[in-house]
Amino acid sequence: MKFCCERAILNEAIGIVQKAASAKSTIPALEGILIEISESGTVRFSAYDQNISISYEIEAEDTEKGTIILNSRLFGEIIRKLPACEVTVEADNKTLLTTINGGNSNFTITGMSDENFPELPDVLSENGITLTYSDFKTMVRQTIFAVSITDLKPILTGVLFELNPEEGTISAVAVDNFRLAIRKVPFVQVQGEFNKVVIPSRALNELLKILPDSEEDTIEIRHSKNFVSFRFGSVWMVSRLLEGEFLDYKAAIPKNFKFQVKVNVRAFEQVIERASLMANASIISPIRCCFDFDHIDISTASNIGKFEDSIECEEFSDKMVIGFNYKYMLAALAACDDEEIMIELQSNLAPIILRPMEKDDYLFLVLPLRMKE
Repeated sequence: MKFCCERAILNEAIGIVQKAASAKSTIPALEGILIEISESGTVRFSAYDQNISISYEIEAEDTEKGTIILNSRLFGEIIRKLPACEVTVEADNKTLLTTINGGNSNFTITGMSDENFPELPDVLSENGITLTYSDFKTMVRQTIFAVSITDLKPILTGVLFELNPEEGTISAVAVDNFRLAIRKVPFVQVQGEFNKVVIPSRALNELLKILPDSEEDTIEIRHSKNFVSFRFGSVWMVSRLLEGEFLDYKAAIPKNFKFQVKVNVRAFEQVIERASLMANASIISPIRCCFDFDHIDISTASNIGKFEDSIECEEFSDKMVIGFNYKYMLAALAACDDEEIMIELQSNLAPIILRPMEKDDYLFLVLPLRMKE
């Protein structure tokens, strides 16, 4: 097995693929990167920790067909520390000794047989959807912060993807016991029947790290009963789906409200950040908001100290005092791209709803905290 390519190309391929390699496993092959060279000269790098697999293909020169597994961490460190040059990787198919040459540097390491590498999952389903990179990244970024971080309900540690064919959109939904986030984006194309799927947050986080910035390029998402695949550029990623019944999130959204308040997102965010300085990390200290016709009074008190401030807002028709966990509110506000947002309130014990001013493409919900008089 042999191939030659520029160090920068090889370094990019390894950096992407090794995100799916196990950091530590009883099966050494899972800590490695599988390198496969076809008769046509295409070099394919793959890693699989039995939950997520990532493959990346490059075109190389001076190729010889073969396969080898190299330890992901060691291989990656070697390539990262080589100078900018052409790199040659050559493995003996019998002894599995692998030489890596770049510039004046020569390494010899021991590889592993591909016999111990698990079969990569394949998603051949016709059920798929195509989105632009930018829309996919936006929908994930504006929902993933609300996934559950505990395993008490594993299904809630992922993001629900749900098709809205009559609108030409797809929704991403994340929810835990205290908040909810929904984001809709338009799809480019749908193939077959794209059903509801719940994708683990880890897989989506890894995708955000490796998906390039582009307004026009697209990512293709396909799913089978147990897996979902993502294809873009030279990358192919597959993840297991989460099983179970997702929360009936629509029932959690209030159907009506007592009044609406239009606020400046950054001004509201900044005053809550200041209030958080007086919050005790070990004891939940509610941020107290008094919505009072044309201004909002924000205050909090803990064993650390007290805080009071106020911001102006557009005049509205009522008055209400409500409390909430500042971390959940700040996360929702940070996900808002708009300058202004509408806050809907029904009562001091009902969910706080944040919506865009003129669109209907996202919604954030934060449950209130009961306050002492």
